[in-house]
Amino acid sequence: MIYRSLMFTPGTKKERLLKSVNSEADALLWDLEDAVHPDDKDGARAVIKEALDELGDKPAKSIFLRVNQYDTEWYEEDVKLARHENVTGIMLPKTESSEQAAKTWEGMGSEGELIALIETAAGIIRLEDIFSNPNISGVAFGAIDYAVDVDLTLTEAGLEALYARSRIVTYAKAAGISGIYDTVFPDVHNEVSLQKRARSARALGFNGQMAVHPKQLEIIHEVYSPSREEIDWAVKVLLYAENEAKGQGVFMFDGKMVDRPVIEKARQIYNAAERYQLVIGG
Repeated sequence: MIYRSLMFTPGTKKERLLKSVNSEADALLWDLEDAVHPDDKDGARAVIKEALDELGDKPAKSIFLRVNQYDTEWYEEDVKLARHENVTGIMLPKTESSEQAAKTWEGMGSEGELIALIETAAGIIRLEDIFSNPNISGVAFGAIDYAVDVDLTLTEAGLEALYARSRIVTYAKAAGISGIYDTVFPDVHNEVSLQKRARSARALGFNGQMAVHPKQLEIIHEVYSPSREEIDWAVKVLLYAENEAKGQGVFMFDGKMVDRPVIEKARQIYNAAERYQLVIGG
């Protein structure tokens, strides 16, 4: 699956967990890691279990658990909770090896979705090994922890993390991983900068972003969805390729050359529009 937005909710707040199911987020991240104090880890796990039980039937919205880091004292019990019927999968923080991914997959019952959260220099340089695990369905970039690990300063422009972002996208695409998610934008009141950052990440190949507040979802969805103009262009190109230009390797359309890569781009846009139910009459 590909999600435009994955929204965090602290695992200690049952009311907020249940409320998040009715949010506009494409997917939910119920957090057992950074949003929970070490003294509250076991309690948060119990709260999430209660919330999951109260949901009854499996919700239409995907629910992921961001478990604690591999090798911490809370990791194994967190992963076991992902076997709950209402949990879609796990986000594994600070993923640094295929072995960590394999043990997590086994612990969660060898089913569901596994998103590797890359947050360290070691994770960045070991992407080929990490993505060799065939059970990883998505990858996310955690810029805040990455900045701490490599001692860089995060800026609004985001150029300091360009290498990490580009490397994640390239290796994920090569491994056939579909969901590629950018880091959270912590300033919930700065909508202009959120939009700029999201557009930059989208241009690099990310197709979704993590969120920390419901008010961020509208902008995130706008950026990571094809525009009306893009959809109209894609439909016209695909129809022309299937009819007037059928059998031609290259042709002119609206005064511009169209060949196989252009047709594939049009197909990508159309598929995304269908995924997010944006095709009129589709």
